[in-house]
Amino acid sequence: MSTTLYRKYRPQKFAEVVGQNHIKVTLQNEILTGKIAHAYLFSGPRGIGKTTIARILAKSLNCQNLQGADTVLSAGIEPCCQCASCLEIQDGRSLDLVEIDAASNRGINEIRELREQTKYTPVKEKYKVFIIDEVHMLTNEAFNALLKTLEEPPAHAIFILATTEIHKIPETIISRCQRFDFKKVPHEAAILHLSGIARQEEVNITGEVIENIARASDGYLRDAVSLLGQVLSLGEKEIDQEAASLVMPKNDWQKVMELITLVLSSKTKEALILVNQLFEEGLDLEHFAKITVETLRKILLSKVTNHWDDLVWEAGEEWLKKIVEATARLSSADLVKVLEIFLEALSSIKQAAIIQLPLEVAIIKSAAITDFVPVTTKQEVTPEPPSKKDPPVVPPALKDENIQTKKPVNKTGNPINIDEVKNKWPDVIEALREYNHALAAFLQVGQPISIEGDRITVGFQFNFHYERIKESKYLEIVHNVFERVFGRTLLLTGLVDGKFGAKAEEVKDNPVNRLEAVLEAFGGEVVG
Repeated sequence: MSTTLYRKYRPQKFAEVVGQNHIKVTLQNEILTGKIAHAYLFSGPRGIGKTTIARILAKSLNCQNLQGADTVLSAGIEPCCQCASCLEIQDGRSLDLVEIDAASNRGINEIRELREQTKYTPVKEKYKVFIIDEVHMLTNEAFNALLKTLEEPPAHAIFILATTEIHKIPETIISRCQRFDFKKVPHEAAILHLSGIARQEEVNITGEVIENIARASDGYLRDAVSLLGQVLSLGEKEIDQEAASLVMPKNDWQKVMELITLVLSSKTKEALILVNQLFEEGLDLEHFAKITVETLRKILLSKVTNHWDDLVWEAGEEWLKKIVEATARLSSADLVKVLEIFLEALSSIKQAAIIQLPLEVAIIKSAAITDFVPVTTKQEVTPEPPSKKDPPVVPPALKDENIQTKKPVNKTGNPINIDEVKNKWPDVIEALREYNHALAAFLQVGQPISIEGDRITVGFQFNFHYERIKESKYLEIVHNVFERVFGRTLLLTGLVDGKFGAKAEEVKDNPVNRLEAVLEAFGGEVVG
């Protein structure tokens, strides 16, 4: 079923290919202008369209009724898919398209035979196209023989080389080809493609199932369509997650997200319990550790680039919110250390006498790095209740972003500008850390952007950072710190916008703070 489904919906035109727009547009323009290369090199992972685009290119080069040839550049040149040449290529019976699997025809004799074929002019068409799949499998002697052909190719011969391992291709071959690097298909595009196939098959599949199929395929579209075929083989017209679980591989991504969130939040006890639960359920911990490492890598890259869009398709918005919150106070260097710890655990699992032990050790080691304290420390100062002479405390506004806890009083009378605020912002963060580590982390990802009178406006990329600071008990602490650092009463106003990506300095590695945080989190004390 899976193979049939993939062949049934194999793209026959450039427009039908999912993704790879950078390649499709270039090839279409070359066809339109007639500036055809004599050799192309398609590189990239499996199942993302290399051979498919090679065949579409071959059809376009010999199409007898090319579509869009009288339009401007990038307008969409396409083969007609109806002329004799197109139909012969689609049916696999064209004498002017030669496809070679280098995995099983990798020797010099096969390449010599190919060289002989290039000497003959096309049987019917303008070009004779040679597609060599998995070209990296050729022997050195075969590559040398192919090189001679690429150096002086006949005018009617077009070569399209495809490989999943570009590093194995000799530079002499690469330099004589026009190279195109294919990319994995984005999750959103995969979901749309799979949903379209399901509709054409007249099967109602829930969005959760479609998303899980796209997520499990990890950007390899052929794998996604094959997995969809297995789901459709159930023969049902209505398929939900429960039904799909009968044929789909067990999906561990939610547990991976849960573990990572616990680890990055320094919830060591809960993380250890989760790992042992997974072990008791018979989960493959080696595979689980591998996915955990891959996800930590993506989180690290998202943190460094401040680009979380790619991760949202794997984590989902709810989990992504938790991940971003957990990493808010961690530096990139901290995440690198956590990643290295789990890499070590992954390499140790195969030899471990106690299979879950490497992950347990990784969790405990990570706790010393993440140091995320969700509770207040013993040093936290609780503001005194207002006296009768003081104005009543106004709770955070629920309908707008203006927050005021008490009437602003300018103690010095001297104006303060935004540059002074920015210069002293690190002092604000450091002072907040004396009261509450988590509160300092949340304000650290904000950016002071303006000051009007006695009100500082701070920009936040994500609303949940600002929502936490808006809580009255935290806001009172922030205002106390403002007064301490700036020598006057200042109020905080928040502005939430995605353009305010976190640009705060990396969290200072303060051993004293780390020790106090660990003691507070686990209820311990220093002895001896």
